[in-house]
Amino acid sequence: MFYFTCIGQKDEHGPVYEYFKDRHGYTCLFYKELYREEYWREIMPEAATKRHAVLRLREMLGFDRIVSFGNSINDLPLFSASDECYAVENAAEELKRAADGILPSNEENGVAKWLLNHSCV
Repeated sequence: MFYFTCIGQKDEHGPVYEYFKDRHGYTCLFYKELYREEYWREIMPEAATKRHAVLRLREMLGFDRIVSFGNSINDLPLFSASDECYAVENAAEELKRAADGILPSNEENGVAKWLLNHSCV
């Protein structure tokens, strides 16, 4: 397994992204960072995604309910494998559209407040 995150200017990502974006067996994400000016490129084997991790944990530990939280488009695969999913208010618009609900921003501790108010048992 491996996972690379490359951070830089948009034009610096082109060749590597083009190489991996449609290559079988890999996931390659490319997006503008939400809170800064840089662009991010994440490269990993398909089996090393958040989606696959949560599905594997469900299988191994017998979870009957998966609740996930996110802020960026790299959380979309995780959301697709979850029973409930929440985006923070300052999340990417695409992620908020995929969420079951919107929580206060990460600057307002939205996820922590949700966890304090919901039983995880």
